[in-house]
Amino acid sequence: MKVIIYIALCLLLGIMAALALTNTFPFNSGGIGNPTAKDILKGNPDADILKLDGLIYSNVSDREWLDDNRYTKGEKIGEIKKQTTATWWFRNFFATKLPKGTKIFMSNGKEYGEYPPSLVIVEINNEELVYQAMVEG
Repeated sequence: MKVIIYIALCLLLGIMAALALTNTFPFNSGGIGNPTAKDILKGNPDADILKLDGLIYSNVSDREWLDDNRYTKGEKIGEIKKQTTATWWFRNFFATKLPKGTKIFMSNGKEYGEYPPSLVIVEINNEELVYQAMVEG
């Protein structure tokens, strides 16, 4: 009986490992979700992103539509804790291009509250960069 249970557990773990290696585990119910660092870096390994409140923000400072709007630095949210491209452990306040200690601010005088902001401003080398939340829907 112990041998049968051992074999069943080995088979189950083997199947789960195979599914994880083929990116089909954990199972996706077909719903659309916000992109992860892994999703973005898979398509563009040189992407300039940061993570805040579980959302990925992308540098949009060079976009044409940004010239039409004026963004001002608001309340400080925090600082970058680590610069990394390791997608397995890409946590809040991690960034791919911004160095550790880079300050993150709210935009246009909005307060940091219950919901993640759609835009944040980053201050680096006396320059302000705008990052936009990457959300689906």
